Amino acid sequence: MKALKDLGFFLKLAHPDRWLMRLGAALAALTLLAGIGLLSLSGWFITAAAVAGLSGLGAVFNYMFASGGVRGFAMGRTAARYAERLVTHSATFRVLARLRLWVFDIAAPLAPGRLSSLRSGDVLARVTQDVDALDNLYLRLFTPLVAALLGAVFAAILLALFAPAALPGVLGAFLLASFGLPILAARTGQAPGKAVVTHAADARAEAGDLAAGLAELKAYGAHTRIIDRLDASSQDWVKAQRQLADTSVFNTAILALAGPATFVIGFGSAAAAGAPAALAALAGFIAFALFEGAAPLVQAGELFGRTAEAAKRLRELDTMAPLVAAPDAVEELKPGWAVELRNVSFSYPGADTPALDNVSLSLPEGARLALVGASGSGKSSLIKLLMRFYAPQFGEILLGGSPVERHLPAHVRERFALVDQRAELLSTTIRANLWIADPEAEEDALWNALERAKAADFVRAMPEGLATWIGEDGALVSGGQARRLALARAFLKDAPILLLDEPTEGLDADTEADFLDALDAWLDADERRSVLMVTHRAALLERASEVVELQHGRVVRRQEALFA
Repeated sequence: MKALKDLGFFLKLAHPDRWLMRLGAALAALTLLAGIGLLSLSGWFITAAAVAGLSGLGAVFNYMFASGGVRGFAMGRTAARYAERLVTHSATFRVLARLRLWVFDIAAPLAPGRLSSLRSGDVLARVTQDVDALDNLYLRLFTPLVAALLGAVFAAILLALFAPAALPGVLGAFLLASFGLPILAARTGQAPGKAVVTHAADARAEAGDLAAGLAELKAYGAHTRIIDRLDASSQDWVKAQRQLADTSVFNTAILALAGPATFVIGFGSAAAAGAPAALAALAGFIAFALFEGAAPLVQAGELFGRTAEAAKRLRELDTMAPLVAAPDAVEELKPGWAVELRNVSFSYPGADTPALDNVSLSLPEGARLALVGASGSGKSSLIKLLMRFYAPQFGEILLGGSPVERHLPAHVRERFALVDQRAELLSTTIRANLWIADPEAEEDALWNALERAKAADFVRAMPEGLATWIGEDGALVSGGQARRLALARAFLKDAPILLLDEPTEGLDADTEADFLDALDAWLDADERRSVLMVTHRAALLERASEVVELQHGRVVRRQEALFA
């Protein structure tokens, strides 16, 4: 069964914490055993004391021994339960933290190519909701199963010693409740559990779209359609949760009846075989206490569908092949910084027409190459190929004279810094946005990069300087400020090749002049540095040493030596 294979895969991911998980399971079993001991000894003690009192033997009955045992089991159960909670939750948090890192590790090579087929809200749901759902696997399946098995063995030994006639009936009822009922719960809860996961992901995706594009949606009156879809997903989500709740109510009622019924089975079987009243009571309370181990297994069955669907969705990420794979034999990059494309052709997955068709061009060290062309001509696609977000189907790209496919994509990206038209900024502080380029950069290096990007003055004027929070997607800074922060980030990275995708589009003349002055100063600081610019702006074209025009993915014109 594929669901079990998926769950087994994630159990293997917990291998580094296996001893902590085993300790937690052992403590859970100890808690159950102490509970069985407490309840069965208490039942025997009360019954035996009553019999002794009625028969006139109360004076010689050893109350101290039994009461001491009851206190010992009670204290032991409390201590074991507390320790079990500490250990199992610590193990689960460790496993889930590692699992989140695993998700990011497998998702990173898929971006942006493979992940572009998924909605951002759905990706977020997998990282958060689906990972959280897997705590059921560790807390509510593995640990209770071990505890229930050990509890059954312990109860069987006690019954075999003191009331063997009750053994078949008690164990049969327990097996039916702890395995038969969970299987039934898993089957009845599988469809609504799956629906809870999928509809929750849909609702989050719709909410994400609504929040991200609310202004535009309201401007065109389209926000009501998104709200309607969000409402439909939410209603389906609630409906699935109600179905799970109905299943849980039914199972709780069955367990509530099964516990006393099993007490009757244990007591009645032992008494019918001639056991004394105290031992019959002992058998009945052993059976009743044993049912504490069945309830978590039934709950695990109820959550099986949700857990299995979450595991399936995460495994889907793992089975996606990245569009740019690491080479089997990794080579070290050569020291050269020249870039060359030779007869490169590239089509996006599922596209009918190529984005680039037999393109050849070069960016030597120290060059300033400008790409021009209509929207959709392939300019941004070329930058994505250089950044190794995608790989061409035909032709090759050379970096320092070596084909890029021989090197790790991350190593290739170290040679490039990217500033695009959107100037992507994270919802955090200016400092944290700069640290993306160099997490170990000190304060002086950050300010130096800002100075070179002509951004230091407006950052100093902000309420908290580098610690200023800039809002969702940099909403609290202007477009020009965002562009200069992105340029500062590129300067901080200090990569030898700068890729600019419409970097000054929409900026006023003064802001554009500041941007270009900063760019010139950075390029002049090292004559080997180069820049590839996607632009239509005259100010940028004037700084180009070569202009290449693209149409429909093909090079149609080259013009040399515009830059003086």
